[in-house]
Amino acid sequence: MRNRLVTAALAWGLALAGAGAGHAQDQADDGMDCVYEELVDNYELVAEVFLYGDLTEEEGVEADKAVEAAQTSCAMKHGYTPGQREAAGELGILASALDYLSEELMFSGVSDAALDGVLDAYDNFTDDDVDALFDPDWRSDAAFLGKLKAQMLSAGIPDEADLIDIALTMLEIAALVEEASYMFILE
Repeated sequence: MRNRLVTAALAWGLALAGAGAGHAQDQADDGMDCVYEELVDNYELVAEVFLYGDLTEEEGVEADKAVEAAQTSCAMKHGYTPGQREAAGELGILASALDYLSEELMFSGVSDAALDGVLDAYDNFTDDDVDALFDPDWRSDAAFLGKLKAQMLSAGIPDEADLIDIALTMLEIAALVEEASYMFILE
């Protein structure tokens, strides 16, 4: 099941990366979301390899092949530069992971409004908050983690450790989406 949240997140990532609404649509029309769309049959495997990395070697190879095939197909359709090809591939992986995590939350009874609230919370992050998400040890910062947890609870994510952890991972991925969107624009 693919999630409308991800399509919005890709456009949102462009907007956060500095593209205006019109420019964001132009970039999407240029194939920024093509790899994501091409991964429709393999997104769960691609997401699991990205998120958990402890699958079998064969599953890792299969996920890599799916992403590579999608990148090749999209590069032919859209004439990507090498940098756009890489960024679109990264966005495809990240969007697949957002889909996967969104579904985990939905299957646990989290509402669409709460899912939207996760990305809405990210919209309100300061530059320092976003920078903190790029620190590999950000989850060990108790004050920052407490702030994020409060935001997730406020968004409607239930106060259950596993569900909060999924929402926090979505925030981390949102920062990566913003960065990859920016890289796509630069190319």
